Amino acid sequence: MNYRRTVSSVNRYLCTSLMCALLVSSGIVLPPQAHSEDNFQLTMGYSPGIYQTAPGKDIMAAVSVLMKKISWKYFGKSEARYYDNMSEMAADLKSGTLDVACLPPEEFIYLRNRAPLEPVLVTSTSNGHEAELLLLTRSDSGIHAIGELRNRSIVMPQSPSGSNSMFRVWVETMLMRAGHRNIASFFSTVKETQTASRAVMPVFFRQAAACVVTRDVFNLTRELNPQIGKELTAIANITGLSQGIISVNQNLPEKIKKKISQAFLALRESPDGKQLLMLFQVNAVVPFRPEYLRAMEELFGEHQRLQARFARKAGPHQ
Repeated sequence: MNYRRTVSSVNRYLCTSLMCALLVSSGIVLPPQAHSEDNFQLTMGYSPGIYQTAPGKDIMAAVSVLMKKISWKYFGKSEARYYDNMSEMAADLKSGTLDVACLPPEEFIYLRNRAPLEPVLVTSTSNGHEAELLLLTRSDSGIHAIGELRNRSIVMPQSPSGSNSMFRVWVETMLMRAGHRNIASFFSTVKETQTASRAVMPVFFRQAAACVVTRDVFNLTRELNPQIGKELTAIANITGLSQGIISVNQNLPEKIKKKISQAFLALRESPDGKQLLMLFQVNAVVPFRPEYLRAMEELFGEHQRLQARFARKAGPHQ
C-alpha cells in the first residue's frame, strides 16, 4: 500500500475555498466593476477549516504564486485572503473589505449571525450537494455501536477556527443522546488531524479504535487501497449535511452579487473551469437553497439543546 499516495490523493470534502482562491487568482471569476463601477477589487476570504489534504501554509504559498503569475492577465484586480480567525473575517465583512467568503457549513453557521453573509452557492461532488459522515471502526474489533467505544481512542478532522466541527458535533450529539456528557469524558483520547484523509489510517493500522470522515473521503481511500474497504466498517452515519458554501457580502450591490454567482455557475463552460473542478474533485457549484442547510441546522440545534440540559443538571458549581 502506498500510504503517501493514499493521504495526498484524498480531496473530496470541502475543497471550496482553494477553488475560490484560484478562481480569483486565475481570473476565471470575473471581478465586478466596483461598487461604483470603477476600480473595484474583488476580495475573497477562506479559512483553514476548508482544507482537508494540505496545510494552510502550503495553500497560501500556492495562491500567492498563482496570483502573481496569472491574475494580472485577466479582468482586473483581485485578492484572496487566508483567515485563521473567524472574528477577523467577520470584522472584514462588516467593514466591507471582504466581498466573498468560502466556508465549510459549520463556519457559515457560526458567522451568519455575526457578519453580513448571504449564501449564494454550494459545492457538489459526484454524489451531489449533500455530505454524509461515517463513524468507522475495524471490522475485526468487535465494536458495533458508539457506546462500545468508551475509554477508547478516536480520530477526527480538526475543528475550524472559532467554531465546532460537524464531525465533533455529530459524535458528541450521539453521546449526549445516550446520557454521556461530552467527548472528552467518554473517550480515552481524542486526536484531531490536520486533514480529513489522515483520520482513516490510524484506525486501519490499529493505532486508534475509531475515526469520523465523510463518505467521499472513505470511498476514495478504499478505491486507492481496497484493503481499507475490507477491514473498516461504518457503525453509524448521518446524511443530508451540506458541503462547502460560497457567500457574498450582503452589502454588495445586487448587480455584483449576480455577476459573482454567474461566474461560478459558468465554470463548466470553459476549459480552465472544467480543469479546476476536476482538479479539486468538485463536479459543480449549484445555487444555494435554504433546505440544503436544514439537516446541519437540526444537528447543531440538537447539540446545543443537549448541552444546555447537561449544564442545568450539573448546576452552577460544576
